[in-house]
Amino acid sequence: MKFFPTLNPKPVSSDNEYEKIAKSFREAMRGFGSDEDRIIKEISSITNAQRQIVKEKYQILYGHTLEEDLKSELTGDFEDIIVALLKPRYEYEAECIRDAIKGFGTREHVIIELLCTKESAEIEILKQAYKKLFDRDLEEDLQGEEDGPLGRLFRSVATADRPSGSQVDLITAQKEAQELFDAGEAKRGTDETEFVRILVSRSFAQLKATFDEYKKIAGKDIEESIKSETDGNLEDALIAIVQSIRDRSAYFARQINRCVKLPGTKEKDLIRIIVSRCEVDMGEIKKDYKDLFGKSLYEELKKELRGDFEDIVLKLVGTD
Repeated sequence: MKFFPTLNPKPVSSDNEYEKIAKSFREAMRGFGSDEDRIIKEISSITNAQRQIVKEKYQILYGHTLEEDLKSELTGDFEDIIVALLKPRYEYEAECIRDAIKGFGTREHVIIELLCTKESAEIEILKQAYKKLFDRDLEEDLQGEEDGPLGRLFRSVATADRPSGSQVDLITAQKEAQELFDAGEAKRGTDETEFVRILVSRSFAQLKATFDEYKKIAGKDIEESIKSETDGNLEDALIAIVQSIRDRSAYFARQINRCVKLPGTKEKDLIRIIVSRCEVDMGEIKKDYKDLFGKSLYEELKKELRGDFEDIVLKLVGTD
């Protein structure tokens, strides 16, 4: 699978150049107020890995962290996205999941987005980051959060036992497509545990074949059946798995559209998607957004956002 980021490494060949960037951040925070344009320019012109080097240089030069200094100067959504960009990607995602779990109520849509869209190797990295930051196991923390099929789905995905690779067993695909049909469309009521069992235990390649066989049996797409047979967060989680298997960038294009089109732009959700995808597949997300909604993602965001927050988001998304 090819990925097309919108943020690529800046040619930086020496420690002196990284120190120069660190000093530029410091200069942007001197005096009354801060130079937001300069902060945007510096942070959007280097990758996450390069930012980690700049952070080290900054702390050596000034004795405190770049993150702390920026937090003291900035506010609101602009502060949130700048601070998010300074964190290693998987540590940032681990923090988002931890925030979604702790406190009153669980924000399931965050866990769905960050967990159900990943393959096993990515989940392992996320779990390691979670353990490093919080000295806790992600699977154990999920254990106490959700009961029923959704809880089983979260915990099963978090084990990172899903096989990888492109090998497909057609007989298994036909058998499990029939089991999905029997668990839903073929009966009154829905055996949600069967949907969870199959969708979390097979490789992406195997599930693609199962979905093809399902359509032959049911006469409709698996997504249609999930939407008619399940609801709420379980429906969202199963749909996230199906759409990610088929085209992950299209899934995120739909999520961004939800952020900007539902009443009140969902800035926190938008920040999370932009920060986590700009170095992965934002180029593909933009293309899929245009294909799905007939509009430019850049222009849609420009219309919905304002101020410094708009400027940094547009820098990360990039023009069409």
